Amino acid sequence: LLVTLAGTLLFVSDAWWEETARQVIASALYVQNWRLAEQAVDYLGAEDAPSPVQHFWSLSIEEQFYIVWPVLMIASLWWARRRGYSPVQMLTFVLGVVLAGSLAASVALTRSDPAWAYFVTHTRVWELALGGLLALTLDRFRPSAHMQNAMAVAGMLAALASAVLFSRSTDFPGFKALLPTLGAALVIAAGSVRVGRFRGLDIVALRYAGDRSYSIYLWHWPLIIFYAAQRGSIGLVDGVLLIIATLAVSDLSYRFVEQACRHSRSSLAWRPLIDGTAAIGVCVAMAGGLVYAVDRQPIDTSQIGTPNYPGPAALLANAVVPQGVKLLPPLSKIGSDVPVIYTLKCHQKQKGIDATGCQLGDPTGTRTIVVMGDSHAAQWVPAVDKIAKDRKWKLVTFTKAACPVTRVTILDDGKPYEQCALWREKGLAEIAKLKPDLVITSQSNYTGVARDAMIEGLRSVWSEITNQGARVVAIRNTPFSLFDPRDCLRTDPGKCVNPRSEVEREDIYALAARSVAGVSVVDMNDALCSKDTCPAVVGNIVVLRDNHHLTATYALALAPYLAKAAGL
Repeated sequence: LLVTLAGTLLFVSDAWWEETARQVIASALYVQNWRLAEQAVDYLGAEDAPSPVQHFWSLSIEEQFYIVWPVLMIASLWWARRRGYSPVQMLTFVLGVVLAGSLAASVALTRSDPAWAYFVTHTRVWELALGGLLALTLDRFRPSAHMQNAMAVAGMLAALASAVLFSRSTDFPGFKALLPTLGAALVIAAGSVRVGRFRGLDIVALRYAGDRSYSIYLWHWPLIIFYAAQRGSIGLVDGVLLIIATLAVSDLSYRFVEQACRHSRSSLAWRPLIDGTAAIGVCVAMAGGLVYAVDRQPIDTSQIGTPNYPGPAALLANAVVPQGVKLLPPLSKIGSDVPVIYTLKCHQKQKGIDATGCQLGDPTGTRTIVVMGDSHAAQWVPAVDKIAKDRKWKLVTFTKAACPVTRVTILDDGKPYEQCALWREKGLAEIAKLKPDLVITSQSNYTGVARDAMIEGLRSVWSEITNQGARVVAIRNTPFSLFDPRDCLRTDPGKCVNPRSEVEREDIYALAARSVAGVSVVDMNDALCSKDTCPAVVGNIVVLRDNHHLTATYALALAPYLAKAAGL
């Protein structure tokens, strides 16, 4: 973990330092799987690039099992002794209950929330329980040589089938996880010393890899991430080089770290525990220090509009852009430069259905503005909040991840996004109670939804709002990026440019607004792009914090231009 943290500082964009440091801490404390589970169901976090310690999620589950299992084992043996049961039978029963309960949870949760089910402990612990049952039953297992061979071949074929048949779209773990897990169990049983080795597993290359499997597990992923950060895509030759590098580093780690620790002859029985605890402490301290250092870096929004940071004025007013000026926000803060509604926890995540909005602007104002929509509406909150404060208006926000304002069925992992429909109607009911003067909407284009259905859904919602006396300002969706600016800006910001024709979506809002009175469509894309290109940086201010969301800083810089375009 310490080497990976150092490698992150050397090879990975500053924009990923803080998140990687947080994941290093989670990995050192063996809770990485829970951190990744939270990110997997977080619309914004799910889009982040994989970290060099992402693979520690499985090790975290193992260590959690190792902490709980001894306690459960002692309690089971105590109960067996009191009741006169066989200790082995009691442990077998307990492991069987754990296996059945965990597998049932895995199947149920994989159907309802596969992203969460993939990482959480209780959907995975059955796999470890199966290993425990295997250990308890091998002494009583005496297969024939033919049976042993058949088990080994079947196990290896099951593992191979999993690698070939499963893809990113496979619902996993659930029942499908039985295939590789049972395959591994068959191979272990066939190769056990207690039942006689299967000679097919005695191949020198397999034994070499098996001895170093833990080291390979630890080192392969950081090497891939660091290499990709420097080279971009990974081709066949790159893959071969990475395999060679992984084997070389893993061999050194196996010989001089893993084996050295295993065969250490320290006179102190507690020495391994002391050393391990100290290493965890150093790791957490160093990663925590990096998080603290990044957090302390300010985003000085008072610089917006100054000669050094003209921002959108560079496109709209031909303002001179000085060279050699540090970017705003700093590269290390781009990913966390989000609207305040995220830190205030009033931007609903995908599971939420409550239409609880943020109260911003001027709380004593006599006029009320509402912002409603998905994260592409939420990205405009810094600009609208600035406008509301300047004009002494109230601002109320109703925003939810991946949930557009339009009345149309949105799919989430191929299933109807029911939480979105419930939240939308609750939000519209709250707007009816508020009786705002103005409602601002914006949204992503949702390419999986039929164009006509999207347009009719927008007209339905807008008509409902305007019939209540409010004016609607619909902001056209902003262009996306073909690359992640957090990676591109590390090398040469001048080359971080998208062709406008490839990243600007169809203006659905303009089409939908034609037949709805009281709706004004505002197109701010000329403040993000020149005639032909959409750069990652405009006027020394970073435009996007990921592939398709404005930085809060650039949104704030757009406030006066949005006010003018919307007639506010």
